[in-house]
Amino acid sequence: MFREGDSMGSFFKITQGIVAVSRTLEDGRRQIVALRAPGDCVGYLETDGNYAFQGEALTDVEACAFDRRKFDVFVQHHPDLAAALADTLSGALKQTGQNMLVMGQLKSTERVANFLSEIVALYRQRRVPTRPLTLHITRSEIGDYLGLTIETVSRSFGKLKKRNVIALIESDSIIILDDKRLAEIGKVAR
Repeated sequence: MFREGDSMGSFFKITQGIVAVSRTLEDGRRQIVALRAPGDCVGYLETDGNYAFQGEALTDVEACAFDRRKFDVFVQHHPDLAAALADTLSGALKQTGQNMLVMGQLKSTERVANFLSEIVALYRQRRVPTRPLTLHITRSEIGDYLGLTIETVSRSFGKLKKRNVIALIESDSIIILDDKRLAEIGKVAR
């Protein structure tokens, strides 16, 4: 949808589909910093007039595009919209902080459990079916999001299956067998 470092043009409000927001590290690896779903905005953050991150559609995506410069001028004259935008960006910042806690405190299987719980909560909030839970993201992409290797992600899925917390259907679909246990495994200490 947009590439990190390209000149800022439009930002997007997702109406359908899933988008991964990422950054490419100096060594060429990708770090997914957020997964966004219908109702979320992507491509709003900039550095010196350029996109600060990359936005990649993981599924078929429909989105409304807004010219960033025109939107900023419009927002200056509509305080209610400015407040809504601030709330949206504040929510995204809180989620980023939560993700940092997950990365810093949890072991690999706990990270995967937390990720699955977060996806279920996001889908339920956006009224996306969760049974079966279609992830729309590969194990490699989950690894890029959680700071894990694909092998570690696969082993973690296997451990959750062995504990009868999830059932694997296909490579990108699972059934959550025990929501409560999944949440307990992936819980971040406060």
